[in-house]
Amino acid sequence: MKKVILLLSFSMVCAQVSFTGNTETRMGENRSGFYYNETLINTHLQYGNFNNWLQFEFSDPPELGRSLNGLRKMRLEYDQGDLSLKLGDLYEIWGRGIVLNSIDDQPIDRDTGIRGLSISYNVHPFEVQFITGKAKFAQSSIYAPGFDNRVHNYITNHNLYGLDMTYMLGNHLIGTSFLQSKEDHADALSDTLNIKNQLISGRYSYNNTLYDFYIEYIMNRSFEFEEDNASYRDHEDGRAFYGNLNIYLDLFSINMEYINYQFGALDPLNRWDIVSNYGMFQPFQNPPIAMNIHENVLMNRISHQSDFNNEVGYKIEIMGMLRDWIDFFGLYSVSSRSTPWVLSSQDYSWQKEGEKSHLPISDLAATPFRDVYGELSFNLLDGNFHIKIGAGDSYDVTELTSHTKTDTSSAKYYMLTSGQTFPLNFSYSLENGWSVNAKIETQFLSKGFGRIETLNGSTVIDTFYSDFYNDINENGIPDNDEFLDFETNHFMSISIGKSPRWSATLTLDRTNISKTGIDDSHHLNPLEEFLGIDQTKNWVNIEIIYNVTTSMRLSLLYGSLKGGLICTNGVCRIIEPFDDGFKLGLTTVF
Repeated sequence: MKKVILLLSFSMVCAQVSFTGNTETRMGENRSGFYYNETLINTHLQYGNFNNWLQFEFSDPPELGRSLNGLRKMRLEYDQGDLSLKLGDLYEIWGRGIVLNSIDDQPIDRDTGIRGLSISYNVHPFEVQFITGKAKFAQSSIYAPGFDNRVHNYITNHNLYGLDMTYMLGNHLIGTSFLQSKEDHADALSDTLNIKNQLISGRYSYNNTLYDFYIEYIMNRSFEFEEDNASYRDHEDGRAFYGNLNIYLDLFSINMEYINYQFGALDPLNRWDIVSNYGMFQPFQNPPIAMNIHENVLMNRISHQSDFNNEVGYKIEIMGMLRDWIDFFGLYSVSSRSTPWVLSSQDYSWQKEGEKSHLPISDLAATPFRDVYGELSFNLLDGNFHIKIGAGDSYDVTELTSHTKTDTSSAKYYMLTSGQTFPLNFSYSLENGWSVNAKIETQFLSKGFGRIETLNGSTVIDTFYSDFYNDINENGIPDNDEFLDFETNHFMSISIGKSPRWSATLTLDRTNISKTGIDDSHHLNPLEEFLGIDQTKNWVNIEIIYNVTTSMRLSLLYGSLKGGLICTNGVCRIIEPFDDGFKLGLTTVF
């Protein structure tokens, strides 16, 4: 009888327990000596109202970041109707993420999670969440020792707590947030500063069938602890505003976004120095941006690096149908700093010029950015043939290096990245699960140093010095007759596959320029040799994906990858090239 009772009890417990998970193994090695091997294991155990998440990492080393062998993340959740508790690694977003948006973005090794406790109580129309915990944020900075593109070299520690509340009244939602962090901040002299950061926000949204809009206003205050007085003193005050309006019409919709981030204005020399400057934008914030993250490879490589401390801008998107078989998408986005900057004639220090603007400024001294893009999608042959054609133009003043003025003259020196990109995608679905896909992108890119001088309101000098050249005589340095006005880039891929079992993709990444100081003695891989191309300006690879079962996928890539800039939500990171090697991936779900 006892055995029967024990068996029944065990069966009841098992009936209430749900265990799922997935694993991802990635490894690679190339002939330049770079090697990585990493495995992530996620497990989810659910029993009644409890849910347990564990993530293990075994990497030595990973492709990006530091090596780890053991438990990486963990969280225990309890959910019973109105009450929800979370203990462990927290990834939360309040509003649109201007106060709190903790994320784990592994493609760029960006982890802004918080390890602590979250308590949520939701009784319609009222909802409240309290959060407290600790966080260690790792970032890359050339202003800290040991800079490496693959491994973050600067770390700050935070103790946080905060409260978020919302109230729903019909189609109206009102919310407010408060978040405080006490930060241990290592400065350039390796001293640890005690900083207290406070963020307070109010937000409102409304929606119906024709339109919806959202606005949020944020106040930021920071304080620095003084040992002599054993008290905090005011350090920095900041403000931010975000607005979003969506209009839904019969055949198309319009999306408009506006940003005005004024957490702290740093001069052009110190703009990206996160070591010596603090108490402004925080790593656990991840706000919206006034730009589009393009799915096209070449456009994403020249994405704008958002300055969340000081940027004002807006974005307008229009999408809809021209015919039943033609869709369109259009984008216009602009941004800049809130004021131009000029060098003082007395001591040559950087000074703000004029009052803060609430709209983007076209003045080069405010480092403006502009992106215009449009595309058409055609669905033909009963939906079996798809074509997407687009055109984009971007203009980004990335740095202001000098700006001097007198009563009658001015001189500006700046860094500029500007490009015109033309993507073309098409896919054709055949019978029995066969399909063919192709992607062709062409880009004409200008990048370099500009100089513009005016006298009595008239432009007397307007020159641009390109960064690009073609090393025709192969002496390793640019000669005067080798400089190019622009770089021509091509990205092409063609894939064939049979659903749901396998696919194979051949990719060619090509440019027409040489790079100063870069060793062009790349290894010639068999793909490049077979195609008979110059391996110093071409990167070729082939990737095969095979679905072993419905829950197991194997991928193998061989060849070379160009690398370059990769951006997510306005945060960018340089990815190193991968020369003549293989990448193996295995993903399973259980």
